Amino acid sequence: MKIIEILKNKNRILLELNTGIFFWMFVAGVAGAVLPLHIWELAWVDWIMGIATAGVMAMISVRHMYHSMDRALDFDEGTATKLIFRGYLTRYVSVGLIVVVTALAGLINPVLLCLAYLLIMKVAVYSQPFTHKCYNRLFHEVEPDPEPLVEEQEAQKS
Repeated sequence: MKIIEILKNKNRILLELNTGIFFWMFVAGVAGAVLPLHIWELAWVDWIMGIATAGVMAMISVRHMYHSMDRALDFDEGTATKLIFRGYLTRYVSVGLIVVVTALAGLINPVLLCLAYLLIMKVAVYSQPFTHKCYNRLFHEVEPDPEPLVEEQEAQKS
């Protein structure tokens, strides 16, 4: 029960996205065991290292994205736009540098790293409603019933 209380106190969006990223990293790792990786001249260890690195990069990027947007909300529109754009540039320059360094060092296939980073993050974001429902069941929470907007209530009265 203590673990559930700790998870409840975490940022819910980041928890759900990181769970999705971890799940899809696992799925991609298992897919590497089934796919004929020798066609792409990849060893299974290279595949797992690429997927794991991409997953960690995606988790760090999601956290950075959240903090950039959260900080930008405290400012006016012009400053917020600049802060969000600066965060965007910081993330993608960092990812680009990691890809270049791993490619030059020959550690990880750069194409696999880029594709895994983008696809894992995108699929995790699209599957976030599913992870949200799973955490609602785990925490024994119920979504509130949506209430109509004030304008809709006034339109229905007239």
